[in-house]
Parts: sequence; C-alpha cells; structure tokens
Amino acid sequence: MGIVLLAGISACSASVDSDSDATSAASALSTVADGKFTCAMSGEYRPFNFYDDTNELVGFDVDICNAIADELNLTAEPTTGAFNSLIAGLKSNRYDAVVGSMSSTEERLAQVDFTEPYYATGAELFVGAESKVKDVADLNNSTVGVALGTTFEEFARTLDGVSEVTTYQADIDALRDLEAGRVDAVITQGFMGRYLAKNADLKVVAVGDVLFPDVAAIPVNKDNPELLAAINAALTTMHEDGTYAAISIDWFGEDIS
Repeated sequence: MGIVLLAGISACSASVDSDSDATSAASALSTVADGKFTCAMSGEYRPFNFYDDTNELVGFDVDICNAIADELNLTAEPTTGAFNSLIAGLKSNRYDAVVGSMSSTEERLAQVDFTEPYYATGAELFVGAESKVKDVADLNNSTVGVALGTTFEEFARTLDGVSEVTTYQADIDALRDLEAGRVDAVITQGFMGRYLAKNADLKVVAVGDVLFPDVAAIPVNKDNPELLAAINAALTTMHEDGTYAAISIDWFGEDIS
C-alpha cells in the first residue's frame, strides 16, 4: 500500500514538473499575443485551408497549426488574409507564422525565415477536358489562370506560349473560369487541383509532367529564431508520434509529407 502511494506521489510530481517545464518553454517564446500561436493562411485553398458550410475555418493547414500550438503549449489562433499579403502581415507582427501552404522562394527568404518543409507535392497544368493542349509546350498565345502571389504565377510568366496571366484569389475560381473557357489553362498544385475539380464536378484535367516541385514550409520573422526552432521541433515530434500522419490521412487518405 505504501509503495503504491509513493509511486503515485512520484508520478504526480513528475507530471507537475513536466507541466511546469512545458509552461516555462512556452513563456520563453515571443508571440504576438501572450499564450497564443497566431497562424495565418488565405482561407481559400481547399482542402488545405477554407471556410466550410458553417463558416468555420478548417483544413489540413488549420489542423497542423492546432497541433503545433499544442506542442508549444500555446492556444492556436488561426486567421486569414489575402495570400499575397501574408508575408507583409507577418513582418508587421500581425501573425507569428504563416501555416498556409507557402513555398520558400528566394524573394520570400530575403524577408523571412522558413521552417523545414511540412509537405511536398508538385505544380501541374490543367486544361479543359476537350482541349488539344497536352503539355506546356503546346501553349500558344494562351491565357493562363493562377492564384495571385503564388509560385504558380511566377512560373506562368516565364512560359513562352503564355500571352496573358490572369490572377485569382482562389484556385477554384481559376478552375471554374477554365471550364467556362475564359482562360486556356490553369497552373496549380496537382493534388489540390484534382481534389477541387472532382468536388466541384468540373470538366478539367491535369496534363503533362509535373512542372516543378511545390514544397510548403512555414515562414517566421527573422528576428524570432527561437520560435522557428520550436516549430521545427514540434514538426519533428508530430512526425515521430504519428500526429502528422493522422492529420494527413484524415484529409487526404495518405501521408503527404
């Protein structure tokens, strides 16, 4: 009886110490709001981050934000803004990080730091189901739709066969215009493009090879290396304990890391 009681006291003490350590670690991090992890995203990148039928912000990125906050012993505060404004918002301390499917381009790296990648897919070319275009090499005096401020926009502007780049706040709008014939092609992340087309019953298809890797990471302000390191550590733990895989499988049926 005494041994059991002693073990219980010892376990309780260890738990208190562990909670104390976690609280201490969280308080050592500098965040825009005490005790909170404010993570930004566009809210227009289904299924990664979007508003559902009840106007609740949901998606893979939202769940990743929540899981990171749990690891940091902070309260998650997902918020949204136009994708092309997120870096500016981060730099002006409106957010702690952007958990919004953002790639670490040279231009962005000059302004902020990025974590290790948290998922990797590839950019692809989408055309109408009846289109004769089978690859980017077939584009000739074409209008291409892309989401504003993305690496897809940057890439589209380098293609010889593209005469005009039309930008959209959301990829689904670009794909709808593609089906309607208002643009000749759309460049977006392949997995997400197929998901959107299937769920909206759009008659568009992905053609050709993967155009370039689309690797997402999490930007953090350059003057906050402690938070950057803490997020990287949280992502590592989430991979090791199965949290990441569970979130990914819940949204995609597979681990997209």
